[in-house]
Amino acid sequence: MLDKKKKFILAIALQVAVIFAIILFKSSVIFGGANVLLQIEPVDPRDFLRGDYMTFRYNISHIDWPHQNRLESTSGERIRNGDTLYVILRQGGKYGNVEEIRKTKPSGGELFIKGKVERGGLAMDSLYESDLYGGLDLAYGIEQYFIPEGKGQNFSFWDWPYALVAIDSNGNAVLKQVFVDDKPWP
Repeated sequence: MLDKKKKFILAIALQVAVIFAIILFKSSVIFGGANVLLQIEPVDPRDFLRGDYMTFRYNISHIDWPHQNRLESTSGERIRNGDTLYVILRQGGKYGNVEEIRKTKPSGGELFIKGKVERGGLAMDSLYESDLYGGLDLAYGIEQYFIPEGKGQNFSFWDWPYALVAIDSNGNAVLKQVFVDDKPWP
């Protein structure tokens, strides 16, 4: 049987192992993933409960109704809040844009990002939509960004902000860098 000291050391080792696993996963996405630029849309630039912390919304965060309708009519399934969707990105111009959405992981060489439906789909226990033509709001896990203390007040959405995002072959994304007026920020 393990004594208290060995149990304590084992608990600490397990926590350290979990932290290293998260770091390794994020590093593998950053160094092995494809890079895409996404436009940042205005959101409240500071969370007073968390300090200098920003929440971003991207040009691909809202999926227009025609994309949603096309997916639902081809798959025969309704999209529900909480569903995982794969958003195929088109590199048109400087930024990645929504080309198509799918419920299954793309198998070709397409660039795609995996997201979860936050709003706009059916509620899990509902048969009816509240806003049929409102489109879908998706979260990709790259919406939160910690910044150095005091830098949040200097952020302006009028200076064309965008983000460099790395995406691995499974659609997992990591925010690498934020740019404001074509300069790295902060």
